[in-house]
Amino acid sequence: MPQNPNDIPFEQLANRKILIVDDVKSLRDVMSLILHKAGFKNIQQAENGQEAMAKITAAPPDLIILDLIMPIMGGMEVCYQVRETKKTESIPILVQTAMHDNEERLKAFAAGASDLVTKPVNALELVIRTTLHLKNLVLTENRERYRTRVADELAMAKDVQQNILPSSKHLRKIREQTGIQISSMCQPSSELGGDFWGVHALNDGSIGFYVTDFSGHGVVSALNTIRLHTLLFNVGEAWQEPDRLLSSINQSLCDMLPTEQYATMILGLISPKNNTLSYAGAASPPPIYGLWEEPDNLQYLDTTGLPLGITRTATYDLQTVPFTKNHFLFSFSDALIETKLNNDTYLEGEELIGLVKYLTGGRPKPKLLDQLISTFFERGGNKLRDDLTAVCFDYL
Repeated sequence: MPQNPNDIPFEQLANRKILIVDDVKSLRDVMSLILHKAGFKNIQQAENGQEAMAKITAAPPDLIILDLIMPIMGGMEVCYQVRETKKTESIPILVQTAMHDNEERLKAFAAGASDLVTKPVNALELVIRTTLHLKNLVLTENRERYRTRVADELAMAKDVQQNILPSSKHLRKIREQTGIQISSMCQPSSELGGDFWGVHALNDGSIGFYVTDFSGHGVVSALNTIRLHTLLFNVGEAWQEPDRLLSSINQSLCDMLPTEQYATMILGLISPKNNTLSYAGAASPPPIYGLWEEPDNLQYLDTTGLPLGITRTATYDLQTVPFTKNHFLFSFSDALIETKLNNDTYLEGEELIGLVKYLTGGRPKPKLLDQLISTFFERGGNKLRDDLTAVCFDYL
């Protein structure tokens, strides 16, 4: 895409529509001839502002060369009307004037003029200024098309990323098969994000899951989430050993990720048969774990370990804790604890544990994730500078 007007070839300008507005026909004809000899082929005329506005409204030109002093409707009023209409507001307007009064020139610009050309006409100046403003117009159109195309592509990429997240249908099927219910939210800070999570039902009734956060956010991080989704798409019974599976993923990401990119992750297995949660961590924010009826005993699980993609030789420890019908696990990405709230504090450490205790204590099982995220946003957490993912696991 061209970055400056000098990159625009004249062939893209030759057929652009130019409207010359002047009450003196001989002057209109002279300017038309000058521009025609310079290579411009689509030149129209109007003898006053009223006729000009009729033509502009019916079929907006690409550039207007406008006299100020005319009968019926003057050039100032034409400027005002052109700038007041969405369809025509960006049309370049070259005001031709013999005025030497700076105050009058300022009035012309205030009315909406883009530039001034001297009167009587200077042929070289007229051609140069016409060419420059048409090149700027083409450049603006190219940029707008580029922005539109990028926005469309980002929207499609966002749809792809959202579609590979666990669907409500998938989560409902897991709930029916295992009795484990999962609530989640995944909100990128821009069009695309580097946060991701997934869950897979295994043949023995267990579920494997992961919550990950790639460094940065935007297109590159989003592509990394798709890489990860591919790696975990069909690993079968490897879910039964979270530590080994995490090590395998790390080795693959070391080969895939560009230098200085990495990911944090918790990867686990919830087994209803064994009433256990087994997991391995790679520097992810420690999730909150505990019993619904014992909020005072909530704790952070240990997820220390090297981030993924740093070194192929990294190993990850397997941790196992009870996970019965009364347990829950709340996992999240670091945006939850690193976003400054309205009172210049952060929802981290004991502050976060305290909020979870308050939301879970002395009442039936709450919709913990919904209530916690709602409280987070109410306190100013909606001003996200990073992607936010949160997932809660428990039993019906």
